Amino acid sequence: MFRFHKTLDVLTLFHAPASAASKRILETLRASSTAHKKSFELDVVEAPTVPTPTQLTSILEFIGRNRVGEVVPGARSEGDAVKLLSEMGGGGGEGGMVRPLLVDWNNGRAVVGADEGAVLRLLETLPGGK
Repeated sequence: MFRFHKTLDVLTLFHAPASAASKRILETLRASSTAHKKSFELDVVEAPTVPTPTQLTSILEFIGRNRVGEVVPGARSEGDAVKLLSEMGGGGGEGGMVRPLLVDWNNGRAVVGADEGAVLRLLETLPGGK
């Protein structure tokens, strides 16, 4: 009998290598991938690369569109966010996006900022296992 293996959950970290907070979240994710009984695929996207407009739409659906300013400071709408990111290149600071930003695409969740507790809760609630 054939068994179909569940694909790994894909987590994307929009990461700022120069940020101590972002480095800490990346270290937490790397340590968790070996310490937990749950597996996930980690995709690290370094600044200045930003989410595509489609990815940004999904992220805002996950966290709530009313929180767009938490992802892209200064943005009041999804359109503002897309425009600011394309103009500024997503680099951090004014007009850039907040990093770290962890996205769980398979389960429709995201953690904005360096809340290590929220990241650990997301990891603990990943479905499936090794």
